[in-house]
Amino acid sequence: MKKFLKIIAVILVLSAIGGYFVVQNIKKSGLPDYAKDIKIAGLTDKVTVYRDQNGIPHIYAQNERDLYIVTGYLQAQDRLWQMDLLRRVTQGRLSEIFGKKLVDTDVTLRKLRIPDNSAKLLPTLEPKVNKPLQYFAEGVNQYIKDHQDDLGFEFKVLDYQPESWKPEHSLNLVGYMAWNLELGYKLEATYNAIKNKVDEAHFKELLPDFELQNDFVYRDFNPDAQKLTIDTTLVASLVSINQITPDIFTGSNNWAVAGKKSTTGKPIFSNDMHLGLNIPGIWSRMHQNVEGKLNVTGVVLPGEPFIVAGHNDHIAWGMTNVMLDGSDFYTETINPDNKAQYQFNGNWKDMLIKKEKIFVKGEENPVEKTLYFTHRGPIFTNFNQTDVKPVSMHWIGNEPSYEINGLYGFNHAKNWEDFRKAARGFKSVSQNIAYVDIQGNIGIQMTGRLPKRVAPGYLFLPGNTDKYDWKGYVPFDSLPFEYNPARGFVSSANNRSVDPKKFKYYITEWYDLPYRIKRIRQMLNAKEKLSVEDFRQMDYDHHSIQADEMKPIYLKHLALAKNLNEQEKKAVKILKNWDNVYTEKAVAPLIFEQMYRNMTKNISLDELGVNNYKNLNNMLLSSEYLMNHIFAHEGSIWCDDISTPDKKETFQDMLVKSFKETVKQLTSKYGSFKNMSWGSVHHLKLQHPIGKIKLMDWAFDLNRTYEAPGNSNTVNPFSIKAKGDFNSVFGSSEKHIFSTVNWDKSKSILPTGISGNPASEFYCNQTEKYVKGEVLPDYFSRKAVEKNALYKMTFSKQ
Repeated sequence: MKKFLKIIAVILVLSAIGGYFVVQNIKKSGLPDYAKDIKIAGLTDKVTVYRDQNGIPHIYAQNERDLYIVTGYLQAQDRLWQMDLLRRVTQGRLSEIFGKKLVDTDVTLRKLRIPDNSAKLLPTLEPKVNKPLQYFAEGVNQYIKDHQDDLGFEFKVLDYQPESWKPEHSLNLVGYMAWNLELGYKLEATYNAIKNKVDEAHFKELLPDFELQNDFVYRDFNPDAQKLTIDTTLVASLVSINQITPDIFTGSNNWAVAGKKSTTGKPIFSNDMHLGLNIPGIWSRMHQNVEGKLNVTGVVLPGEPFIVAGHNDHIAWGMTNVMLDGSDFYTETINPDNKAQYQFNGNWKDMLIKKEKIFVKGEENPVEKTLYFTHRGPIFTNFNQTDVKPVSMHWIGNEPSYEINGLYGFNHAKNWEDFRKAARGFKSVSQNIAYVDIQGNIGIQMTGRLPKRVAPGYLFLPGNTDKYDWKGYVPFDSLPFEYNPARGFVSSANNRSVDPKKFKYYITEWYDLPYRIKRIRQMLNAKEKLSVEDFRQMDYDHHSIQADEMKPIYLKHLALAKNLNEQEKKAVKILKNWDNVYTEKAVAPLIFEQMYRNMTKNISLDELGVNNYKNLNNMLLSSEYLMNHIFAHEGSIWCDDISTPDKKETFQDMLVKSFKETVKQLTSKYGSFKNMSWGSVHHLKLQHPIGKIKLMDWAFDLNRTYEAPGNSNTVNPFSIKAKGDFNSVFGSSEKHIFSTVNWDKSKSILPTGISGNPASEFYCNQTEKYVKGEVLPDYFSRKAVEKNALYKMTFSKQ
């Protein structure tokens, strides 16, 4: 028996060793040699690529054809599986690699008709934009051809091969960006369900109170003559998409100072775009150079060839989301005798019908689905749900949009006029785009397709009439902008765009509350002149304006509370002594956040019911509107607990009740306050889509976890949802600070790294520095690039 057990032990050890080497071999699949010279078909001249200490490629080509071929090759080298995943999202083809659980998600995505829009758009593009898309695709396909047997580990784990890349696949990403930043579909279904649950007075307080939001992006905009319930399938589909790919542009910060407020005498610029934090990160970094024609650096969305936000020799630009409500929903009346017709202006109108086949991994036959479209857009309701009235959606992303032209234009722009010309292409992707140039100018421009509609657009509208159809769009030249304002700076943080007295068109209900913008402007005004280092400190600021405004109200009402026990008195003292900065070591942020959550629940759950409460608090914005209103007035009809009809609760009652619950919850879990800290519960959790499976994470070391400062409302946001754990799900997807006096003095950082390969030295190599508040050198001159290069590779024609 001893001999037998020894043999078994040896076999197990050998199996473990063998398994380890198998896993390591898979993990290293597709791992590139960054110093290896490569020959590519189609090149006309030599291309040199330097990679710095963080793996960022600096590409030097003799012409744009070669530049974009190599750009495609390098993006595939670093992020091919991510590119394929994003492509599948835009096509509604996730079930082919993940299985039948994503069939409904694929159906939802196909209703957007993103590939149809791209196919129409491609032949309308100017050759100077169309050709780079073709060259880019050539480079991607050359990489796929060269590495058919050595692709990234995801292809081996999921057991499939990527298809060839086509130019329209890059255009699909514009649709992906537009859909992800669209707020209407995320909020309006929930609000309509709540409207059917509560009375008008309660509902009104759920909406943003614009009298409390007077911090406008375009404060000095002064035009010379201004022309004056969805079904559960959609909601579930959105959750599935967000688990696989991060949201884009849901929030962001940008600001710029003119030379008179800069220690350098020239403008300094900062931008960080906020989105879901995943591995690999949504952005990659790249520097592209064609001598005498193009020199541009910044972030790219893997799968398209142009810099999305960055700088060239002349200008810098960066974006924040306008928060535009770019969709409206319509309840449709279906012909009882023909479900392919809907009522419109007294007649039955035929729908457009599309038959779709969805291929599913592990299934022999495809799933067949029929999609219906009105003249406005897709019907999202499942016709088999008899208790749900059909709802159609009109979305700005379903109409021609030229963001790809805009990106090309920004990459080549030399001045404010070039910049604004490029900005006209941004129609589906609505942004506040900040600007600086080497001549000393600063500015900011709103972009996007603003529908002329019957406002407000946040409620479901009757679809049987053209009364609520859009009547065209606000012209670009009527959109707000600022250029060289006297104050010496521009700034935006998804706050309210413009004073309605100056701009009569409806933009949205869904602005962020102005906590971040107030803090940004507070810091911009704190010094007469600011430096690049000041900008870094601003980028990583964790002081909470929300706490500045709410904590005095907490303390005021807690001072009136009777019979506080010793632990509760200690908690009051901790709050009182807190400087309102969300550091990892501080205890007060945990007390403040837990109390805020408890108060939100105690105030709203009884009226909303479990499902509406859950849906409202699954979103980052919605419950904050209600709480902002209640704290501003220190009272509300929501404060009364309708489950206790013999008593009428007040704001004071709810605040003290929530505080006592908080202290009891925390001390029961942690014991002493000495055992508590914000960082112990608030973590940045970066996950790879495949790393959601614990065994895969263990085998391939895919995920990363760090204690994190900040919260949803600090300038550096490690955002949390309104319920569940305190882990960060959202934050700065990149940070860059540009110095126009010397571009080599610029700084940047990603929350992950350049590579999507877990065996790479550039996989999440920037994460720890990002969490600690560091920024990295962002070299631009060839001299600085060559001096700091870690690797050099040459591409030549085959």
